[in-house]
Order: sequence, then C-alpha cells, then structure tokens
Amino acid sequence: MNKLDDSYVIFFCNFDPFQLGQQRYVLHKHIDEIPKQIIEDGQTDILFDVPSLRHDVDPKVQAFLDMIAQREVEATDPLVVKLKERIAVVKRNRKWRSEYVRRSVYEMDQEMREKKIREGERKIRDGKREILEGKRELLEGKREIQKSKCEIKEGQDRLKEKEQLIQEREQKLHEN
Repeated sequence: MNKLDDSYVIFFCNFDPFQLGQQRYVLHKHIDEIPKQIIEDGQTDILFDVPSLRHDVDPKVQAFLDMIAQREVEATDPLVVKLKERIAVVKRNRKWRSEYVRRSVYEMDQEMREKKIREGERKIRDGKREILEGKRELLEGKREIQKSKCEIKEGQDRLKEKEQLIQEREQKLHEN
C-alpha cells in the first residue's frame, strides 16, 4: 500500500475558533465512538488565534502571527525581514494597494454582515426562549383559572346545598 505524504492545513483566524482560550489548536481525525483513537492518515489541521496575547507558540511563529496582527515585530528573523520587504513593495504598488483597499472594504462589509447575522440569530434564540416562557406562564395561568373554576363550582354547590337546607328548615318552621 502506498503511503501519502503528511499534509498540513493551516488556518489563521482573527478570533478564537473554539473559544477555549488557546492560541493554537492542532486537530487530528478520530473515531467518534472511540475518541482517543486517532486516525493516522497524515492529515493535520492547525488553527491559530492571531489576535491572542498568550504568546505560547514558537518565537518564529509568534513573530509571524504578530505581523499578521499588525503588532510591532523586531526584524531579526529572516522570514520577518522578507515579509516586511515584500509588504513595503506591495504598499508602493498602486494597483496592488487599490486591490488591498478594495478587499479590505469588502472584508469589513462581510464582517459587518456576519456580525448582524450572529446578532439576528441571538435575537431569534432569545425570542424563542421568551415565547417558550410565555407559553409556560400561559399554561400555568390556564391551570390556575381551571382550578379557580373548580373552586367556584364547589363553592356554588355548597351554597346550593346550604340554600336547600335553609329552605327545608324554613319549611319545617312553617309546618310547625
């Protein structure tokens, strides 16, 4: 059987993708029924939370993440030096600069849309929760009304019985 080379898929996120407070997440496949059983297929996904301030990754990787996050970085690492030079060239190129600005505006619009979608989804969840609470309260109110109706009926029945007793006594008094 031929074995494939190992593959790595790397995601640079501008948020904590799993909200677990890590700066880096390394993912491997596993069997759902046996979570500790990792599938050794050579595929590894690595996700970085770029804005994270944990700084618990390799210093070279941290320097790269700091550059992506547009934080101040010392230009001692050869990769950082090359990237800074390349960024300077891109910034001087009018065509690339206008493309960058266009994409940045698009990305900001996209982020705003996604934020509004998340906000709308949250409002829907809150609304559904309020509706459920309202239904519960309505059911409790109906139960209380039903209970009150039963109590009123019982009271009316007792009242009729007492009225009958009074009538019977009055009748006996008239007969005597």
